[in-house]
Amino acid sequence: MTEWMMELADAGLDLLLGSRCAACGRPGVVLCRRCRAELEAGPLVRRAPPPGPGPGAPPVWSGAPYRPVAGRLVIAYKDRGAWTLRRPLTELAARAALAAVGASGRQPEEVLLVPVPADPGRARERGIDHTASLARAVARWTGMRYRPVLVRSRSAPDQVGLDSGRRRSAQTGTMTLGRRGARRALPPGAAVVVLDDVVTTGATMAEAVRVLRRAGADVLGCATAAQTSLRASRKRRWTEIGQTQPVRTRSTGKVSSFGAWHGGQ
Repeated sequence: MTEWMMELADAGLDLLLGSRCAACGRPGVVLCRRCRAELEAGPLVRRAPPPGPGPGAPPVWSGAPYRPVAGRLVIAYKDRGAWTLRRPLTELAARAALAAVGASGRQPEEVLLVPVPADPGRARERGIDHTASLARAVARWTGMRYRPVLVRSRSAPDQVGLDSGRRRSAQTGTMTLGRRGARRALPPGAAVVVLDDVVTTGATMAEAVRVLRRAGADVLGCATAAQTSLRASRKRRWTEIGQTQPVRTRSTGKVSSFGAWHGGQ
């Protein structure tokens, strides 16, 4: 079943059975007005400490904080197949991706959007590669060019409960460039934004950035729909950037609004 068919089926069930807010459970709409307002807290940016030798880690931009709303949307979309939530998650991720592009001084159409590759086994279980699906939607929304050039070379172990150092070790060597035309799709010096659904410690993003830089890409930054809070010892690494930074789409040139869909109450 294609993505648009899944979204259509999901919307049909909402009409037949009635809809509830995916974040708080309030009846009436997929995302209520109160929860939509919580999503206007971004974009956020997490910056690494000043680098030593080498380029250092790129900034990670996120559409909204993980709690209290965005994380629930990600879980419902990724693990429960709530396909109608791709729209608000696309807006969050697009907000982050455009912030990354804007900070670099480039235009969206000059930049390649590379999704973090899903574990093949987990993608089969879910019936969809949710990050690739999100990246395709963000590319259409922003005018960036979708380039799924990374693949998993091996599965990463479960990272629940691991600290940042162990997560980074677990991710090392889990990604590589795909074989079919990946190098043609990623010319040397190509400007790239890496996209994932959520950033926690940044270990997964760091591995994607490492592989892309080794291939000669200019990684401008990373973008996610949501960002978890760092531990107190690591909070110096991130900064919140303006709560009302607009996201302008190529198709309309208008600022995105979470109140522009599903009516809401």
